[in-house]
Amino acid sequence: MNVNILKGGQVYDAEAHRFAVADVLIEDGRIVRIGKIDAPPTATIVDTHGAYVAPGFIDSHVHVFSHPLFHHSRLAADRVGVQQGVACVVDAGSSGAVTIDAFPTFVRDTQRTATYAFINIGSPGLPNLGGGHSSRPELLDLPGVVKAFGRHGDWLLGVKVLASASHTGAYGEQAVRMARKAAELVGRPLMLHIGNAPPVVDDVLDLLRPGDIVTHAYHGKVGGVLTHGGKVLPAFRAAVERGVWVDIAHGRASFSFSTCARALEQGMPVHSISSDLHAGNVNRYVVSLSRTMSKLLALGLSLADTVRAVTATPAKMLGVDAHGFGRLQPGDPAHVTVFEVRDEPREVEDAEGDRRTLEQWIEPRYVYVGGERHDVSAPL
Repeated sequence: MNVNILKGGQVYDAEAHRFAVADVLIEDGRIVRIGKIDAPPTATIVDTHGAYVAPGFIDSHVHVFSHPLFHHSRLAADRVGVQQGVACVVDAGSSGAVTIDAFPTFVRDTQRTATYAFINIGSPGLPNLGGGHSSRPELLDLPGVVKAFGRHGDWLLGVKVLASASHTGAYGEQAVRMARKAAELVGRPLMLHIGNAPPVVDDVLDLLRPGDIVTHAYHGKVGGVLTHGGKVLPAFRAAVERGVWVDIAHGRASFSFSTCARALEQGMPVHSISSDLHAGNVNRYVVSLSRTMSKLLALGLSLADTVRAVTATPAKMLGVDAHGFGRLQPGDPAHVTVFEVRDEPREVEDAEGDRRTLEQWIEPRYVYVGGERHDVSAPL
């Protein structure tokens, strides 16, 4: 029997939404007990005094579908997963109907990070497309996307569409409607990327239903969720009020300190903190999920709210709570991230090049996935 006790850390209770000092007993990959625990002689004691113990971090928007036939900027899931203290990553539409069957072979079967995906209504990653992967009717495959859930419904979480001119061209709103229909047919959420018009953001936000996700919500581009005067767009507020989830997805061009701050000031939420990590931003701008978390902490989110946005809320939003993510409870698989909060200044930048100095820095030490420990080994 493999027994580990995480001793003396500040443990996050998702139900109470607070931290409290406790021990966590893990046996054979599962959480057995949380509280004051006397160590049996055979147990391995892991000292977590001065650290925080949370459900395994979830990055709900990354790009990790790597395939040797395609040239793209994807990363290995472990590079942005367990090597950075993240237990679970979700590929946000790097595969479409043509390539989705390769996802297990080239991602899920080779990585130690728990990996799930949204399938793209278009055809990303294919060579010589021109005009974007959802820009023409022949690139969108409604039957193929729907049928993919019959083969891979255990790890496909929903349907992704990129509603921006660079990906959909003039076909934007029709692409969104096609994705909307696919999500409806399979009974899964739609993840809507918002970017440069066309389509107009008001029109596509109106297509979202409760349980759908708007990602890259707080980018700084003209025509986003704020009006020219900095007020929250009525269509965005209405979407939030009817139950649409708000996802950060920092990325190379999709997170603005000022946009996010203004939205927060006007009562808008951050449901899910995610990175949109890929090869184009892993060395600058984003770097890690924990760095993105630190930026939200600097914008005024409490530590408990910040942790909830990478644990309990995205687990519910994505449906991976069914796999034991988002909480620490006896009987569940031991998906656990242990991290510190360091009081030290660090300069960071958003996707607009706005540089700010953080006073606190979230730094994972290690992560357990199904009870298997992985030490952080990649830059944060």
